[in-house]
This record gives sequence, C-alpha cells and structure tokens, in this order.
Amino acid sequence: MSIYAQGSIGPMITDTETERMAKGFAFSDVLSFGLSYKIKTIILDLRYGVRHVSNAELQQPNSGYNSTNFEFGFLVEL
Repeated sequence: MSIYAQGSIGPMITDTETERMAKGFAFSDVLSFGLSYKIKTIILDLRYGVRHVSNAELQQPNSGYNSTNFEFGFLVEL
C-alpha cells in the first residue's frame, strides 16, 4: 500500500468564453491525494483532487473556476 500527493500546473486553451473566464490561453492547477494498493499483479488506485483554472490575469474576465474530482483506476502488470 502507498499513499501519495500529486501536483501539477499546465497550460491549456479554452475555446468558449464564459461569464467567469475569457476564451484563449489559461492554466490548470491540480492538487491530488491518493492511495494505491497492490494485490498480486493488480494495483488499485483511489484519488481525490481539486483543480483551479484561470488565465493569470492575461485577459478579462478572470474569475476562474474550481472543481473537485474523485478517481478510481487499476493497473495490471504484465
């Protein structure tokens, strides 16, 4: 069993303008915490994370938006 934290910041392009954010170049920031558990050749993974998207004041509006997610996955070792 292992417990981990994961963080990332990456560029993205949005093709739709909303009342909270202009279309075009933006950034997606993610912070997640997870747990993985190995059973023989299968690894089960559970992860909870939060994500913030905004355009770093490059355009207006730039209120950005936040979301949370829960992920489940599995890996099979060959």
